[in-house]
Amino acid sequence: MRDSFDREIREALHREPIPVPEEVNAATQRLLEALPDPPPRAARPLLPRLAALAACLALLLVGVLPNLSPAYARAAGEIPLLGRLVQVLTIRNYFYSDGSHELDVQIPEIHDPDHPLPNDLINRDVDELTQTVIRRFYAELEEAGGRGHGSLQVDYQVLTNTEDWFTLKLTLHETAAGSHTAFRFYHIDRRAGRYVTFGDLFDESDYPPLQTAILSQMEAHMARDETAAYWTEHTDDGSPVTWLHPEQNFYFDGSGRLVIVYDAYQVAPGYMGCPEFPLPAELYRPLL
Repeated sequence: MRDSFDREIREALHREPIPVPEEVNAATQRLLEALPDPPPRAARPLLPRLAALAACLALLLVGVLPNLSPAYARAAGEIPLLGRLVQVLTIRNYFYSDGSHELDVQIPEIHDPDHPLPNDLINRDVDELTQTVIRRFYAELEEAGGRGHGSLQVDYQVLTNTEDWFTLKLTLHETAAGSHTAFRFYHIDRRAGRYVTFGDLFDESDYPPLQTAILSQMEAHMARDETAAYWTEHTDDGSPVTWLHPEQNFYFDGSGRLVIVYDAYQVAPGYMGCPEFPLPAELYRPLL
């Protein structure tokens, strides 16, 4: 099996040459220069050298090559140990800069080797969302005739990637006359093989105790910090605050808490950023 995998990797590399980024070369050189001088050859133990080689190989296999070569990623997905987890690759990058306007977009694509349906749903939504904000950036740039300032950054982060659960966080930050940050969270219940939203976990009848806990945290924050402000009934334009809804942004943190996430201006003035409210497991689990 190992010989077959080695052959697939070599063939993939021949089909798709991989230029090693300069930062990878530089980091490797710095690592080598930082190593202590080796002892005389006869005294050099074999085990530490093998451990160092294994660590470098692991970094190359898991941390570098999958993000440089889709062909390598497809071949690596056949390894049982690596194939159990969801693979996430940057499939496209968009860059633009003219000194006053800047665009930097990374578009991810996920591949769950066991569950193809959530792959398609998430990848399609990510592509549609990123293409929409990119078109808006260029339309506003053309309308402004190159005047003013503006930027668009889109980045992503894998928050959870286990055999049971996967969460991808997409961050969109736009600046023009003002600044706006928005998030999109994508979840896969890998045990059930399905894409999961907030509405799949909680009925609307479950919202009141969750909302009460969020309001309690807001009030406590405002009590200890006079600069903190939240809209507890109506937003700045007078519309009612939407506390929770079926497409609500959320994630589970390392302590098992349910973290409710709001975009800027949803429940607070812009200077409060994007508030997050962790809710303990003993509160939300009976409602699941």
